[in-house]
Amino acid sequence: MKKTVLFIALAVSLLTTDLARAREVISLNDSWRFTPARVAGMNRWGGANPNAGDPVNLPHTWNAADFMSSSGYRRGYGTYAKQLEIPESYRGKRVFLRFEGAGVVATLLVNNRLVGEHRGAYNSFVFEITDYVRPGATNSLTVICNNEPQFDIAPQSGDFNIYGGLYRDVWMEVTGPECISPLYFGSNGVLIHQKLVNEQRAELSAEVHISSLGDYQGCEVAFWLEDAAGKIVAEKKTTQVNNGIATCFVGLDRPHLWNGKEDPYLYKAVTVLKKDGKEVDRVEEQIGLRYFWVDTEKGFFLNGKHLKLQGVCRHQDWAELASALKEENHLADFDFFDEIGANALRLAHYPQAHFMFREADRRGYVVWEEIPFVSGYVAAQAFEDNLRLQLQEMIVQNYNHPSICFWGLQNEVHDGIDAIVGDLNDIAHRLDPGRMTVQATDQELPFIHTTDAMAWNKYFGWYYDTVADFGPFMDDYHARYPDDKIGISEYGGGASVRQHVAAYGPADEVDVRSTSRGRFHPEEKQTYLHYYDWKAIAERDYVWGSFVWNMFDFGSSMRREGDTENQNDKGLVTHDRKTRKDAFYFYKANWNKQAATLHLCSKNYTEREEDTTDVVVFSTAPSVKLYLNGKLVGTAKTDAYATVRWEGVKLAKGSNTVTVKSAAGEDTAIWNVK
Repeated sequence: MKKTVLFIALAVSLLTTDLARAREVISLNDSWRFTPARVAGMNRWGGANPNAGDPVNLPHTWNAADFMSSSGYRRGYGTYAKQLEIPESYRGKRVFLRFEGAGVVATLLVNNRLVGEHRGAYNSFVFEITDYVRPGATNSLTVICNNEPQFDIAPQSGDFNIYGGLYRDVWMEVTGPECISPLYFGSNGVLIHQKLVNEQRAELSAEVHISSLGDYQGCEVAFWLEDAAGKIVAEKKTTQVNNGIATCFVGLDRPHLWNGKEDPYLYKAVTVLKKDGKEVDRVEEQIGLRYFWVDTEKGFFLNGKHLKLQGVCRHQDWAELASALKEENHLADFDFFDEIGANALRLAHYPQAHFMFREADRRGYVVWEEIPFVSGYVAAQAFEDNLRLQLQEMIVQNYNHPSICFWGLQNEVHDGIDAIVGDLNDIAHRLDPGRMTVQATDQELPFIHTTDAMAWNKYFGWYYDTVADFGPFMDDYHARYPDDKIGISEYGGGASVRQHVAAYGPADEVDVRSTSRGRFHPEEKQTYLHYYDWKAIAERDYVWGSFVWNMFDFGSSMRREGDTENQNDKGLVTHDRKTRKDAFYFYKANWNKQAATLHLCSKNYTEREEDTTDVVVFSTAPSVKLYLNGKLVGTAKTDAYATVRWEGVKLAKGSNTVTVKSAAGEDTAIWNVK
């Protein structure tokens, strides 16, 4: 078995060191056998035959093969089996298995013995298997996953697919008898509370959870911060361990603040556990120091400066892969976020991979992260307890990421949830008083005022009314509830890069719901909606942040619209990440002023019936020239939203070469008129 030995589970991609560590973190992603059923090998609910099933490596979901199928994707059981060599040198040590995500229920057996079960698809979870393994022998691991709908697990439903399998990384962590506990809600055992942060002073407390097979006699915890050059700038030690928790308080004068994309400065936080003077465990991770607030009239402020949050939403969903994404996929998505010029992310509608938060920290994104309380509610104690558990896991596991500023509590759930939203809000504030709670709503209901801030999912001109109604809607709500901190959590419309019209405008906004639910989703309609949506948002300072729905097309088995079934096509980029839609370049020209952008829209509309068309261009340059078949049509200034439009341009029969030029470059297309 190939072993990748890394140090410190939640910071493996960040750290290099020449020092020997007491903890080993070993990838278990390779060499599993998968059977698409609950029965593993010959033993029902028992250890799997090592030769049964298909060989797979993780991340893996059985839905990668069927999630775009017209017959629907499979929801049921799948069994993963692996042979694991436990060396004799592990005798006397502790062995943990960390699963970064498994859909939706995961049951673990080691050597045919039941270890435990985790219920929820999107958070990490950890089992200790010390008493289940045999050192110096081959051991069997069996993980039975189940993504069938269950009444006591969120989400109940949603406009996205709920995949099954071990679709994120799996690690084995090996420690001594005393360790910084990986069992506290699946976290790394260290919560760093930013008690005070400003330009003059930062005061932190490190809450360190310790696990011991004996007692805490002789234990010492050291905590320190290193700057980017590796210099220790604050440190503290303690021998006081109370109920398995040690607390270290440190202070730092004139801290270098984490300042979003402008300056995402990170310190390294190091936590070391010693026993009788000998280091037995450590956790290292990068953290950022920052403060923020939201003003009801002026919006979001980071470190005392106003920052208009121009964000996008993202599902962990790729063509051909479903949710079984690797770091290279996450990095590719971040490159799109960078290119478009976004500075905020709503990672919807569930906790996403820990790598996403580490990368958001490094690149300086402000993040809204949420639990999968989506669309449906079951009025039952077990369901509400599962919501509470998923919220606690999400907050504790991701507590130290400076990028996360908002904890989301629900999305488009309607009647009957006043009490549970209030309870979740209290839990979030008790666990993390330093961040804001938020929720996304599509209806005006009493509980939407519960959280620190709220945001609207609104699709004017797509599902209802006209795009011109968006601004008045926001103004009316703001006037009636001036104390609410208002954001826009979803907006936009769908588009196919293979469907087009020669022009789209206000006169076309009739019976919009039937057309949005229909098979014809012209790219020009999406472009039109985003232009006026963003204009309405940008003109209103009280909107603390907005998030385009969605950055990428994604799988959704409920969708029977557009040119592709089982797909939500509201993305600015296609499901396979190969094509940026026209609306992508609208935001790039408006948000990413460091890049020279010139984009001619409707380039894909090559074969046309109409001989008259609108020509729409997005550019960072102050003016654009339009040429048709080599002749200058005219020069026009870009408007306040980086847009130039020529209406009613007459095309010749046959081939037309359309070219636009500006200081930002040149773009061209061939449009053939029949």
